[in-house]
Amino acid sequence: MKRLPGKRGEHHYDPQQVLYLTGHINYSFLHLLNGEVVMSCRTLKWFEDQWPQFLRVHKKVLINQTYIASCKPAGNSTDTNYITMINDTSFEIARRRVPGVLNLLAQLELMSA
Repeated sequence: MKRLPGKRGEHHYDPQQVLYLTGHINYSFLHLLNGEVVMSCRTLKWFEDQWPQFLRVHKKVLINQTYIASCKPAGNSTDTNYITMINDTSFEIARRRVPGVLNLLAQLELMSA
């Protein structure tokens, strides 16, 4: 993974090399395409503002729309909606984020039965 130049002690990563990010308190974990996981002292909110091509599907998950493999919508309102990445990692879509996420995925034509 090539790091882009930055200030001393800071590393900047190419967003296209990031599959998804997970958050824990004030830290984010960047899950890269090559399988590497990098911890960052930035919050998911910071990354969400910096990288508009990423989609917030849950309070603790920010995914790169480019690497979405499929979405399995729930049959009814009590079931859970899931989104699957190209590395077969699945994430639950938060109940309040479902309409926005499903609308975006329908535009991207990633909905599966």
